Amino acid sequence: MAAVILAWNPDESQWTGTYPADVQTVRKAGVLRQAWSMTSPAALDPGVDVWFLVVGRHQAMRGLIGHGILAGISGRTATGTARLDIDVDVLLAHGDQVGMHLVAERIPELDTTEFDALVVSGSAETALRALWAEANAPEAASVFPVPGALPASAVTRIAVNSFEHDGDLRRVALAHRGSACHACGLDFEQVYGVAAADLVQVHLITPLAHIDETYSPDALVDLIPLCPSCHVVVHSRWPDPYSVEEVRALLCRSGFLRGTVLSDEQLEAEAAAARMLGA
Repeated sequence: MAAVILAWNPDESQWTGTYPADVQTVRKAGVLRQAWSMTSPAALDPGVDVWFLVVGRHQAMRGLIGHGILAGISGRTATGTARLDIDVDVLLAHGDQVGMHLVAERIPELDTTEFDALVVSGSAETALRALWAEANAPEAASVFPVPGALPASAVTRIAVNSFEHDGDLRRVALAHRGSACHACGLDFEQVYGVAAADLVQVHLITPLAHIDETYSPDALVDLIPLCPSCHVVVHSRWPDPYSVEEVRALLCRSGFLRGTVLSDEQLEAEAAAARMLGA
């Protein structure tokens, strides 16, 4: 499936909305609907990847600055102009764009001298995705690819708890509580080394019944560091997840494989865990 690059000149009124605020909206909510007018978009089908390329007289601002998925085409006029509805899922601040010199170097077949929209496919599309993926790393501890790194046909949108995936909230919670799992005690840096120091996840302990549209979590109180394994176990019970204390109890009772003989060290660790839990 081909992708399309849309040229955006910030000196013109192409972007609907306040750009800095929209950057934060995409960062927090994950997606923002953007309407874009262009002529003759007949070759575009809903579902294709869309990149925004800043052009214009300001050299320092030029480059790839956003990505989205074409949701639909509407509002065609007699002159051939139509409105593209684009679900933007990555939006970089001005200054953080993938520079035009890198685009020209990595995708030399791309002619960006003067255009409204460029349809790219084949090796150019592959190079575009590779450049975008290298320049935009996912949030720490995320297992999800950066939007645009894979073709739209190879990904699906899933709903996640945005508070557990908010980078700012996570950083505050870890600075307050430390980076070890509060259920099993796993410390990524201690076990795997410095490369894995920032991979622990955070779990929102606020009950679902207390979360409404006005809810705002307190990162110092409502978010608990958990390793991915314990985090999965916590959420394996629905709609009321296991508490961290319940997961500790599960570990205390089942911290070995059935049919195995425990070593003296394992028995001592199990006894210590039982004493900690008051068992």
